[in-house]
Amino acid sequence: MNNEIETTYEAIYNQILHFQLQLEALSIQAGSWQEEDQEQLIRMSIALQASKDILENMLTPGKKLNFIYEKGMFSLEMFDEK
Repeated sequence: MNNEIETTYEAIYNQILHFQLQLEALSIQAGSWQEEDQEQLIRMSIALQASKDILENMLTPGKKLNFIYEKGMFSLEMFDEK
């Protein structure tokens, strides 16, 4: 694999892990937050986990992945290139 690609992949993956840890620390305080702040925390958490899951899974044309989380789910389908 291209070394520059691998280095970039690892940097992005590690940033996601870093931000997930930050959100975990914030979630401890979330009980006293307004509803909109709690909802934003949930959205950020799902976005980071989905990003991590996409990086960890092979995406080939025609493949469909379902990502299921505690707070929701989404599907990702890679279209065949024509």
